Amino acid sequence: MKTLHIFHNSDLKNGVDKTTCTLMVALKKLGVEPIAVVPKSGDVTDYLQSQAIRYWLIPYSCCASRTERAQFKFYGDSFAQLDSLITLIHQESPDIIHINTGHLLHAGIAAAREKVPAIWHIHAPFAEDLCRYEPIVGVGGYIHLLKQLSCQIIGVSADVSKSLSKHLPPERIKTLYNGIDTEELVQSAKSSSTDIRAELGLSADANLVIGVGRISAQKDFAAFARIAAKVSKLKPDCYFIIAGPRQEPGAIRLLEDEIARGQLSNRLFVLGPRDDIAALAAQSTIFLSTAIFEGQGIAALEAMALHTPPVAMACSGLRECIVHEHDGILVDPGDEDSAAMAIVRLLEDSELARKLTTNARISVAEKFSSREYAKQFLKIADAAIAYGPAAMSDQELDLLSGLLGQINNAHLRLLNFEQQTLGQRIKRILWELRQKLKLRI
Repeated sequence: MKTLHIFHNSDLKNGVDKTTCTLMVALKKLGVEPIAVVPKSGDVTDYLQSQAIRYWLIPYSCCASRTERAQFKFYGDSFAQLDSLITLIHQESPDIIHINTGHLLHAGIAAAREKVPAIWHIHAPFAEDLCRYEPIVGVGGYIHLLKQLSCQIIGVSADVSKSLSKHLPPERIKTLYNGIDTEELVQSAKSSSTDIRAELGLSADANLVIGVGRISAQKDFAAFARIAAKVSKLKPDCYFIIAGPRQEPGAIRLLEDEIARGQLSNRLFVLGPRDDIAALAAQSTIFLSTAIFEGQGIAALEAMALHTPPVAMACSGLRECIVHEHDGILVDPGDEDSAAMAIVRLLEDSELARKLTTNARISVAEKFSSREYAKQFLKIADAAIAYGPAAMSDQELDLLSGLLGQINNAHLRLLNFEQQTLGQRIKRILWELRQKLKLRI
């Protein structure tokens, strides 16, 4: 089998890209020929080269912002890269196209054009991905696009699948937990030259609690800081680190305010994006998640594989990965006092910490191995092939492509001419797209 995987970025600090790379390597070990489309050179292309996996570069800027202008560019880019992707699919003739996020509209259109079954891989609850499309095509329009352009839909957790099944055919939705290449992860941690305690000027026996992820509203690192302040009053030898890019200004301000309020400048360290996450997690005493939702919670699983027990708020997605008191500790979402007490408990109860650490390592190996990830993906690929190409008609594909083309032209002109008039024109085009999609649902 030949599988074509469409990436939305080239950044291994991004969990979606990282797990897709894990999947491709595991598929290759099972005798599949995986190839990739990547929007730019970067971590992903470097990794694929190291694994002798072929890839193609087709520039594309996934919509990282939800501003109106960014939405125009998102839809314009979908049209601008459509022909290149169609040509590539025609040349490579894959058996299946794997679209690794719900944000890649052009990939769904290209697959339908070339009559190749497509799997849409959804890493967030329905409402979260909907935000990319709702201002333009509405709820009904997004449901229609996803339904008509997909052959199978993957939810990365039962929570995600449940959110999707309220709007889409349940028989086409499959839950597939992301896999962990434990061997590669452990090797990465061991081979790193990082000594985070020395880097931060801490004693070698200092306790360290780590949080991993983008500084965003979703991850709620302001709560992480408040928990750090509570623990610090009881455990002066405990320190906290956050590893991940600064993404959302509002979330960054909230975190900085809590650091100042809790007088944590010498106790909580915001490291920014790092290439040595495995080493940081392995060297930490406890992993702490304060996310308000997760697709699944890959960072927590990686920490568990690296012998670092998790304390987590039992948010959607993540609550499926941790068994309370067996391989981690779960507290109710938003219960910062209980999270702080759970950390203190683990620091004081070495026997409990050892039990959770041992069980966590076993849980990841048994439930979330990269090999099982690939094997289950192939079952879904077989189901997609049996289903056949996406159901969207050629006439509707022509309509959708044409409207995207109009958006792209208007966006390009917007770069050179007076903004208000053309902005109104784009809004009119998007309104037309929304109305025409409504007629078909």
